[in-house]
Amino acid sequence: MTRTAFLHGLSFFALLAAASSGPGCGRPEAAPGPALDAANAWKHLEALVALGPRPPKSPALEATRAYLEAELARAGLTPVREAFEASTPVGTIALANVYADLAATNPAAERVYLATHFDTKLGIDGFVGANDGGSGTALLLELARAMKAAGPRELAYRFLFLDGEEATRAQWQGEDNCYGSRHHARALVKSGEAARVRAFVLLDMVGDRELGLLRETWSDRRLNDLFRAAAARIGDAALFTNEAQPIEDDHGPFLDAGIPSIDLIDFEYGPANAYWHTRDDSLAHCSQESLRRVGALVLAALPTLEREFRRGR
Repeated sequence: MTRTAFLHGLSFFALLAAASSGPGCGRPEAAPGPALDAANAWKHLEALVALGPRPPKSPALEATRAYLEAELARAGLTPVREAFEASTPVGTIALANVYADLAATNPAAERVYLATHFDTKLGIDGFVGANDGGSGTALLLELARAMKAAGPRELAYRFLFLDGEEATRAQWQGEDNCYGSRHHARALVKSGEAARVRAFVLLDMVGDRELGLLRETWSDRRLNDLFRAAAARIGDAALFTNEAQPIEDDHGPFLDAGIPSIDLIDFEYGPANAYWHTRDDSLAHCSQESLRRVGALVLAALPTLEREFRRGR
């Protein structure tokens, strides 16, 4: 996963009461929002961890892609595999992002990205990435299922699972990182589609049992404020800490493409971040409740993002 710049609700969409003043004059009840099943997200996390480490070229990484495709299809979505080759310090590596789209009520609507990465780092014995790579992937699969089941929304959504986030070398340097996000963002710019992306929301290290999301300072300020306000609305303002710092992560290439982006990340994993990039990044240090809280945050923030947030304001 990432390094620092130095190192490196359930939603509930207010159900509108039917205010009837006479036969046929009532206002119809709004459909309920997506119902997140945190237990289902946890099952995904267990399945991913059971595959073992997921570094480039590993059978476990290919098994992860197949798992993503199968679960997205099970949710009623159409998975797309975005294969590409990355030139890295350890040679050319075949990588592949996986994504699925949820259409909007209006075919011309802008799109919101919900994203995460699923790979783990090379060269760390026993590193299964339960939190780093696994937690965001598990939660995003469940968000995709819940949002698809709830039906079309005001904006279109892309659920993007990114490959090749981790550096191939021991330290994060230059462009030896974020291979999948850089490939996808550059393709958006080349096609002209980047201009139609309302926002990019990254989930990273969101399963920490001792959860505390920081204010990532390279993220769009308005998105930072929007998500903090959503946490307060659902009674979970404590989800965010008072810490603010810059993090290099998969949102970077989308920021470079001019897309408002936010990194929802807890980068204090264990005492002094001691569990990060070690075999201690395990299910024992993650929790289903943390997945539930971040899922509730995302679902609570989306209506405001759809109705009030605009690019360039």
